[in-house]
Amino acid sequence: MLVVDYPTPAIDLQAQLIGTLEVDASTHCLVVRMEVSTPVVDGQHRVRFETSYQLVDVAWPTGWSIAIRDGEVALIDAMGQTAARLGDEVYVGGGFVTPKQADAIPCTGHEWVFRASGLSGP
Repeated sequence: MLVVDYPTPAIDLQAQLIGTLEVDASTHCLVVRMEVSTPVVDGQHRVRFETSYQLVDVAWPTGWSIAIRDGEVALIDAMGQTAARLGDEVYVGGGFVTPKQADAIPCTGHEWVFRASGLSGP
């Protein structure tokens, strides 16, 4: 899990990351598993979509952490409240930035991390 202390930009990033809160088995980092659909054209020019999944590093806001609550891994917000639990579908506001911009080292090795401004409902 990436937790960083970055200044709040004058204008927040406007993207939304939707996925499942998971632990990357190879790095033991808290990530969001995002579904990716890719169009594929067959020999008869018909389009179908193949679904794959990508693990996304999230740089959570200052003061956010992880803890064990009621025997489960939980994402804790800056107020100490449970924001989400492992396996929950999450809607994360923010946007993709370089690890340098987020002052973070990505667990998955990707060139981008999602700098979160918080969670919202579906």
